[in-house]
Amino acid sequence: MPQDIRIALASVAPTVLRCFNTEAVLRNHAINPTMIALAQTELSREISPIDDLRSTARYRRRVALNLLEEFLLALGPQPLTPTR
Repeated sequence: MPQDIRIALASVAPTVLRCFNTEAVLRNHAINPTMIALAQTELSREISPIDDLRSTARYRRRVALNLLEEFLLALGPQPLTPTR
């Protein structure tokens, strides 16, 4: 069954961020290590975490990239295609 993907993150931008570019990288491709790496690269470009009392920007970026990888691995190798 085809599935689409939506990615939104908090604490990595001034407001909750919908990651449209990362979604576009993944759409119409099977999940595999290469696609995960491409998606992580794009996500890193899309987010703009800051340092504050709770954590560093570096830590927030690493967590976001790790969460994306974990999420995509849990989906498995099916292609992500738009549903209408």
